[in-house]
Amino acid sequence: MRAVTPNRYMILTAGVFLQFCYGIAYVWSVFQPFVKEYFCMDTGSANLPFGVLLATFSLGNIAAGVIQRYMKANHLVVIGNSILVSGLLLSVIVPVDKGYLLNVTYGIMTGFGAGFSYNTNIATIQKWFPDKQGLVTGILICATGAFGLIMNPIALKALNRYGFSGGMLLIAGVMSVIAVLGSGIIKEPSDVRSAATSKDGVNNPNYDYSVTQVLRTPQYYIITLTMMLAVPAYFLINPMLMSLGAQRGLTENVALLGVMIVAVMNTGGRLLAPWLSDYLGRKVMLLMLFALNMLAILGVAHFDTNLFICSVALVGFTYGGFMGMYPTITVDYFGTRHNGINYGAVMFGYGLSSLGCPYLVKVVQASAMGLTLSFLIAAGASLIGFLLVIMLKKPHYKEKKNMKQHFDNKLLV
Repeated sequence: MRAVTPNRYMILTAGVFLQFCYGIAYVWSVFQPFVKEYFCMDTGSANLPFGVLLATFSLGNIAAGVIQRYMKANHLVVIGNSILVSGLLLSVIVPVDKGYLLNVTYGIMTGFGAGFSYNTNIATIQKWFPDKQGLVTGILICATGAFGLIMNPIALKALNRYGFSGGMLLIAGVMSVIAVLGSGIIKEPSDVRSAATSKDGVNNPNYDYSVTQVLRTPQYYIITLTMMLAVPAYFLINPMLMSLGAQRGLTENVALLGVMIVAVMNTGGRLLAPWLSDYLGRKVMLLMLFALNMLAILGVAHFDTNLFICSVALVGFTYGGFMGMYPTITVDYFGTRHNGINYGAVMFGYGLSSLGCPYLVKVVQASAMGLTLSFLIAAGASLIGFLLVIMLKKPHYKEKKNMKQHFDNKLLV
């Protein structure tokens, strides 16, 4: 009996729904005020689970990139989703006097599970669409950003009505249903093809860098450092958007509107920036994003009401743009064959920044300038990132040959 070939668009649809779940970080902005009140935390402590989640998200990406060579994709997605949902369910029952445990449940478990599945899901779907890889990758990354747009108003209603535990239980329930249904559909094609088999040169040892080779290039360190410098602006404002809105004189509904606008701009940036970079060039697009990011975070530091909302919306757009650009840059510079683990290595910069930002908030709150100082530091980070991008050049074929010869000599010793 002839086996039925799965419909790749059905698998893409399942992948989009799963990818939606991996945007779990983007709901913390509406949870943060309730976390502060329920667990009697200061701003820095209430932001920390968000930072821990983003850091472990990057670790999950790295782990999945390594393990993908040894396990089936659907098994990996099931493992990642199980860790993600377990972290959310355990967050529901965190005792009121032990709020720090959210760093373990929501932060470590949910973040690692989301990152683990995120990497696997994208790599698997890309194999089904060797002819539309760029478009499909953009759709998947947009789905991640859409989580905040759709779930933030729903979560806020649940939080107002049922409190922290009720709101978290709702999110956990939605995630559980999607995870179970999506995990049963995702699978790799039996005839695994890659877009890199095209003229861009996949399986070409002169173009595809292994992670060991990537770590020996100066380009890796520039790319990773610029990613670390690109995201502090968003990391600083996102977990406390509702609180910041209240401080700037916005009502809860207007502040929620600001959160929604940020989610829309985040999603739009993920699709628009990579698309524009096809015409403008990767470096030019990155330079534009860093310049906009610096101006936007300075606006957040100084503006109120409508201009404040415009500034945070622009921060959302640039963050989405960065998230769409760096997977593309990693492929451009190091090839597609080992992109899962190579991009995981680049995400190390993302993880460092996500861990550092909550501590930055805690430190600057004791200063006379308060949060304004952290925003100025984020603007400075964008300026340094801008300057580093100017220095960025692609590895040359000659460099790759020399590197290969170096490795061959090592093996002969």
